[in-house]
Amino acid sequence: MGRPDWSHRLAGGNPRVRPWTQALSVYGLLLVLSVVLLRFQVLAPSALGSATAPLSKVALVAADNVRGSFASMAEGRRTREEIQTLTRRNQELRQQNELLSVELGRLRQLTQITSTQAPNAVGIAQVVDVAPSPLLARLKLNRGRADGLRVHMPVTIPAGLVGQVIEVSARKSTVIALVDPQSSVGVTLSGGRGGRGLAVGSPPNRLRAEFSLGVPVKVGDVLVTSSLGGVYPVGIRVGTVEKIVPVGPNDVTRTVIVKPAVDVGALTDVTVLGAL
Repeated sequence: MGRPDWSHRLAGGNPRVRPWTQALSVYGLLLVLSVVLLRFQVLAPSALGSATAPLSKVALVAADNVRGSFASMAEGRRTREEIQTLTRRNQELRQQNELLSVELGRLRQLTQITSTQAPNAVGIAQVVDVAPSPLLARLKLNRGRADGLRVHMPVTIPAGLVGQVIEVSARKSTVIALVDPQSSVGVTLSGGRGGRGLAVGSPPNRLRAEFSLGVPVKVGDVLVTSSLGGVYPVGIRVGTVEKIVPVGPNDVTRTVIVKPAVDVGALTDVTVLGAL
């Protein structure tokens, strides 16, 4: 028996294996290796960008939303500040408008009085206090000697006579109203019907006027100031006859109850006339 020829196997391998078969095996191994390498290859930058694109978009949207929120907050704060500023300005303008309206009303009152009652108006005064006693009708004004006011100056409004100044200080004065029991005013029938009388205060809010029996006074008659007493200009409205007191057998005068033309408790501004 002869020895195997190992040199032949080492040099050429299995004599039954064809050369083309070996080449095919090597090609297949290389093909598998390339597929494996491609499967585990690191993604290219473009592929990585495509994979992270959704996350980047979400981040950008979130950043835009945050910036928008801060911008909205800042805009809201500016809007609130502007609203507060406009509100304050509106209140100031409203107050100025109210002051101008009051001043306009005073000027109209002054014009009306100078054209219908007396041309010698000294000015407008504000009522700052009313006597608390129900038996007295005294008013405090915010004008005094420094403003040209003097004792016995008549005080009036467009609706009718208020009274006269009885006390004056540098900056304030006191007025006695017609319904005060210590007040008196000469009256006559309006419309030139004549008949002199004297009206005195009858608390809390009426006057009692005395006329001679020959004066044809009746309920509803309007009484105006007369020259009696020499304090008030003639023709200023005093009040309306509300009631006629029955005449007794020994009476020589007729007494009537007069509702004053002016409600003292509702006064805010009055006009002071120059003394006669």
